[in-house]
Amino acid sequence: MNIWLLHPFAGGPGLGRHYRPFWLADAWTKMGHRVVVVSAAFHHLHRQPRAPGPQRINDVDFWFLDAPRYRSGSLGRLRNNLSFGPAVRSAASAIAAQFGKPDLIIASSPHLFFISAAHQVARRFDARFWVEIRDLWPESIIALGMTPAWHPLMKVLGWKERAAYREADRVICLLAGAEAHMRARGLAARKFLWIPNGVSDGEIQSALTIEGLDHPLVDRIKALKQQGRRVVLYAGGMGPPNAVEAILDAASILGKANAGIHFVMIGSGTSRDALKQRAAALANVEFHDEVDRSVVHGMLLASDCAVVAFHKNALYHHGISPNKLFDYCLFAPRSVIACEERALAGLEDLVTARCAPDDADALAASLRAALDGPPRPLGDRVAVARRYSYSTLAAQYLAESPDRA
Repeated sequence: MNIWLLHPFAGGPGLGRHYRPFWLADAWTKMGHRVVVVSAAFHHLHRQPRAPGPQRINDVDFWFLDAPRYRSGSLGRLRNNLSFGPAVRSAASAIAAQFGKPDLIIASSPHLFFISAAHQVARRFDARFWVEIRDLWPESIIALGMTPAWHPLMKVLGWKERAAYREADRVICLLAGAEAHMRARGLAARKFLWIPNGVSDGEIQSALTIEGLDHPLVDRIKALKQQGRRVVLYAGGMGPPNAVEAILDAASILGKANAGIHFVMIGSGTSRDALKQRAAALANVEFHDEVDRSVVHGMLLASDCAVVAFHKNALYHHGISPNKLFDYCLFAPRSVIACEERALAGLEDLVTARCAPDDADALAASLRAALDGPPRPLGDRVAVARRYSYSTLAAQYLAESPDRA
């Protein structure tokens, strides 16, 4: 089967975050399908801009579409986002000439502005059309307090959301509990499929051999442990959706108890400076800049526990699927999450313990209890991770869609 996977912010080796399109494409290629990932040549998550046109990255074919550059600010980013749909339409013939006409087009949605254009291209080639929903737009923006519901852009996004559900032959969603939300907005029965994030097969293999990783931050964690400290690691985004302040408040509680528990915070985001200021008086907290995934994996393996926290918000009743949760499961000896029970539905086997959100005392108690308990054996963690390997997920993705004659 010939698959075009459209994702405006697709990442991968040397590209930056959002590895999911790369790993799915790699798995489908190994299954015998022909796959091309279509993405923007410039966006804010890229390590560096890419030349427009075809490129092969670690055996995965990409086609980068020319896109307006921007420094910061919402207008430049919006212009970039709006350009992706027209660019898909314009490049479709050239992509087909290079990689063949598509049997299946999948539009993955870090934003919705290109979904109609992707549907038009699918109709042009008589291809099946699937939509992958990563976040619920516009609900995610509204529920997190980033934009009011009455804003005209939210009205446009709501219209595009309903159109996407109508137009798609199938909707794949990373959130286990989102079907009712989508059905209420026009999604037909039996079109919904839950495929969460996961881990690559290569990373599962590396979990068995990574102990020799040499990096100053891995050495830092080992030095803390030699001093008798228990190290709790947070590695991820530091913006409003991540309740990092709850982790810092738990660190404050544990620090006052002289528990010898030290927190290492890795990542970047719009709230990072404010979070550092909040933790300025905490002797058991340190911040470091974002690092490559392989380094994070080595740090997780060297630490005693990993932690992640979400706010109490009705948005998460649809489910969660943060990449870090799968990395934590595979590489960290323990992991604790603060979230509502229904948010974690379907992913309970990934974590050591769960506690209530927005409750620093509960999080501190859960961390202390996890650290007092035994580490999760590597074999158990690998067995769980294999259920979420991208080779497994890629097969589930296509399982009910045999090739048309």
